[in-house]
Amino acid sequence: MSILTLQNVNKKYDKAHEFAINNVSFDVKEGEILALVGESGSGKTTLLRLIAGLEHPDSGLISLSGQVIVEGKRSVPAHERQVGMVFQDYALFPHLDILDNIKFGLKGSKQEVDQKARETLKLVGLKEDFTKYPHQLSGGQQQRVALARAIAPNPKILLMDEPFSNLDAMLKDQIREEIRQIIKKAGITAIFVTHDTKDALSTADRIAILHKGFLQQIDIPKVLYEVPVNPYVANFFGKRNEIMAIPTEEGYHTSFGFITDPEAKKHKGKIKLIFRPEHGEVVQRDGQQLSGKLVKTSYFGSHQMVKLADDEGKRVTIRTNPGRSFDGMDRACFYLWKYDVEEAF
Repeated sequence: MSILTLQNVNKKYDKAHEFAINNVSFDVKEGEILALVGESGSGKTTLLRLIAGLEHPDSGLISLSGQVIVEGKRSVPAHERQVGMVFQDYALFPHLDILDNIKFGLKGSKQEVDQKARETLKLVGLKEDFTKYPHQLSGGQQQRVALARAIAPNPKILLMDEPFSNLDAMLKDQIREEIRQIIKKAGITAIFVTHDTKDALSTADRIAILHKGFLQQIDIPKVLYEVPVNPYVANFFGKRNEIMAIPTEEGYHTSFGFITDPEAKKHKGKIKLIFRPEHGEVVQRDGQQLSGKLVKTSYFGSHQMVKLADDEGKRVTIRTNPGRSFDGMDRACFYLWKYDVEEAF
């Protein structure tokens, strides 16, 4: 069941040549976590602000929990939308302690507000002294306070702007999983903006990709990564290799060697073989289908990235085992266990 619906939403800022949001439509299911991703200027933050009520679209419709909150010039004010917001800088009140930050804006008796604030802080896993002030907390703890303040009033939907951007890289993986668990435990629908594909892939149930204001694709992470609708979506989630090839009855002739594939006979003329680095494997023995000049190896702890080149300098990158040594080698063999075929124009 959808809790949020956007229909043909458009937004253009004054003096801008292009629309920041261009005819965007999608639904958000109740209880799901949706990531809005895209490069700078893609429109993802604008879209978040339109949902929050901090901006007004030029046209289109937005409904929340069955209530139309934006249509034409009519708009429900931001403070009446029951939307929780976590800003990129957390926007905590520096003069209030943790508990009072959560209590701010809550309605009810003093006892009810205090109880609700304490329960919410426990929900987000804060076991610190509630009398501490924001400046006495780590970045991860400040984020938890900001999250607690946003969900304490029981919003219909939670919006987060770059929630992981201010965190130490070593803590990111842990915090992402913890935030996801907190949101799921609270049963809240959430939308967050990020430019980091790891944030989106590891945290979101679905991902919406924006480019120059246009919605490119919205789907579960696995589909976006493995079945992108266009090259922009495909390349947004990481490097893809392209090898020009000529199909024959038995396979493909490439500048790196011959690939045996009975499906090749279905294609005519030049084509491109498209594959990600992890869809190949470097092997240190002869007799493999493909080989190239060893250009560079980069060590990343959990894996190595190996760059290989053909005789004309065309390069491909293959992800391989971190324990493999390439000392003294000037060439390496590799094979592909998965690739897509595209027409070459």
